[in-house]
Amino acid sequence: MMQELFHPDLIEYVGTAAGHTIGMVIPSIDPIVRELLKIPETYRSLAILTSRVGAAAQAIAIDDAAKSADVELLIFELPRDTEGYSGHGNLFVLGGPNVTDCRRCVELALKGIDERAERIYINEVGHMEMHYVARAGRILHQIFNTPLDRAFGFVCAGPAGIAMVAADTAMKAADVEIIWHGTPSYNLSHTNEVIIGITGDYGAVSTAVETAYEKASLLIEAYGSKPESILHFKK
Repeated sequence: MMQELFHPDLIEYVGTAAGHTIGMVIPSIDPIVRELLKIPETYRSLAILTSRVGAAAQAIAIDDAAKSADVELLIFELPRDTEGYSGHGNLFVLGGPNVTDCRRCVELALKGIDERAERIYINEVGHMEMHYVARAGRILHQIFNTPLDRAFGFVCAGPAGIAMVAADTAMKAADVEIIWHGTPSYNLSHTNEVIIGITGDYGAVSTAVETAYEKASLLIEAYGSKPESILHFKK
């Protein structure tokens, strides 16, 4: 969970959260690093959040945090990771005109990640991530093409074949639309999973995600134990 600053000289460090997430800031980016990362001159400071596990929990939390801070998403990537399981980790880089806004964004996002991580599940070999929110903001719009202020749902599971069944189940369960998808070789880093992002009425989105969760959970359980939240799972 989020921790207090552990070393007074680490001005970049903000805190940690579930999913082995760390939040940091760069108060004034070096010109060479700026050029390397193609950071526009508009942004003097950076907010950085990166995790070993998960993506949607972090994206939703950052989307909420960005509503209270003057920041813009500059980089989003899904590196192959999940600490040896079948999925991904994440990298978010946001730019702001000053370090105060960047730090506020990171602080709020870390709190939100600790709450959202409840819905990232793993067992001995498989994983799932299932989320839905009533109103998407600009970060979710930028990443997943979610219509602004519309409900957003995220269905993810691995191995990939299980997620295909979960996605099919979600679409049959309610009147929703797929607005983004990823497979091992499309939009992902060859991770062993499939992801769909959906939109529609909030009730339909929540029904689709919950139904997908039930189906994927039963299939992943064929490998061993019932998938548990990363907040409670013990290897």
